Amino acid sequence: MIKKYNYVNLIILLIFLLFYIPDQNILAQQNDIQLKLNDTILNTNVSPILVNGRIFLPARDIIEALGGRITWFPALKLLNLNLGGKEVSLVIDIPEAQINGKKVILEDSPTIMENRVMIPLEVVQLLTEIESEWDKASQEISITSHRPYVTSIRSYSHKDKTRIVIDLSEKSSYQVITLSNPERVVVDVEASLNQLNEKQKEVIVNDSLVSRVRSGQFTQETVRVVTDLKGKYEFQVSDLSSPDRIVVDIFIPQSQVGTVVQTEISQEIKTEITKDGKRHIVVIDPGHGGNHPGAIGPSGLREKDVVLDIALKLRKILQDNGLTVYLTREKDVDIPLENRPLIAMQREANVFISIHTNSAMQKGSSTAKGIETYVLNSRYIGASAKDVADRENKASQFYHYEDDILNQIIADLEESASIGFSLDFAEIVQKRLVQNTGLENRGVKQAPFLVLKGVNMAAILVEVGFISNPNEEKLLKTPEFREKVAKALNQAVLEYVRNIPENI
Repeated sequence: MIKKYNYVNLIILLIFLLFYIPDQNILAQQNDIQLKLNDTILNTNVSPILVNGRIFLPARDIIEALGGRITWFPALKLLNLNLGGKEVSLVIDIPEAQINGKKVILEDSPTIMENRVMIPLEVVQLLTEIESEWDKASQEISITSHRPYVTSIRSYSHKDKTRIVIDLSEKSSYQVITLSNPERVVVDVEASLNQLNEKQKEVIVNDSLVSRVRSGQFTQETVRVVTDLKGKYEFQVSDLSSPDRIVVDIFIPQSQVGTVVQTEISQEIKTEITKDGKRHIVVIDPGHGGNHPGAIGPSGLREKDVVLDIALKLRKILQDNGLTVYLTREKDVDIPLENRPLIAMQREANVFISIHTNSAMQKGSSTAKGIETYVLNSRYIGASAKDVADRENKASQFYHYEDDILNQIIADLEESASIGFSLDFAEIVQKRLVQNTGLENRGVKQAPFLVLKGVNMAAILVEVGFISNPNEEKLLKTPEFREKVAKALNQAVLEYVRNIPENI
């Protein structure tokens, strides 16, 4: 009897060994797979993982190395990726993606392994043109990107000029602009900066013409190289081949040859570090602009002019208080509605403020008055919320909500991720504006504003009075009232950032 039981146990053990397949995650961790990007070993927080022959990559490491941007809402399992002009939204454990609003079915779902968000290789292939190769013997994944990238930035100082050389992996298009106060020559190259480490991104020159050269990934597609000058000088930019490079030559103006005047480079903006040691970045969006005047008052006052002036005043006050501030527009230009929140995302802002003036929708109605502050929601919460949202969203031809299930999931998750701290900020803004201006308190409301959609920061849209009301239009015309609005917004921002939650 004992022998019979031993025989049965042996058979069971043999069957188990025959069909047992070790857990692929465990094997992958033991093998310690290495990732190589453009022939350079990419140091990642966790190694790539091979599951059933499919490659999963650490999302943040690979997307940022390719020059893209990633936004992760951990509590909601939502992942937004931006790279090469494409925007991809993913939800953990759902085998589909939204690529620029179009649904694509995935073979594998994004997942979480070793407490890290991992994406299948196919997601990267959807974002950008790459070639990949898996070497089983060496346990190495090689990814080659066909996007040009900056390989180095060099400087050479001569008696009569300074030469800056931007080396590229291949020829790429570029644009040159100049900026003043302080004087700068800016070269925007369609390339990636992922091959340079932090030390290589800034070159200290400090000769008679140039202070330094600094670079950064300005957008997903563009590297910005800024040459800080020590005064007004002439320059010339050209591109050369074998190897591919862009050359910036800075010359002493003929009128100043032999009498070079050293000038101090004024500080571009105050430090991004406040007393509590946190980076605080504010993006201000003056509504409308260019061919979109916004609401127009009884006497012809245009919304776009009022809000731009308020935004410029607010920027100065915030900068004086040590915050870093960017505007979506600084002049009377047309900025697409969908691009405005992207600017806040690219700048990694803590706060996004879209400034508008209100207007009664009904023709001839001039009695509506007061201050309103809005946050994003897929529903309309608060009296007049729908009218205001419809008016402000008209600038976009893409204003619609599709019935696609994942689209709605993403919309809801995005709103949930930011609505809490946006509401906190909105309450502060509403309180300060009412106190400083003395206008009627119309409260904090919610609506689906496109200009607030997709951001993961405190984001509000504020209506600083009714331009359709003759009395409030008169106030909006005056520099004194606009200054009051700017000071109120400044107080609200400072109050919010000083108490900003650490996990934002």
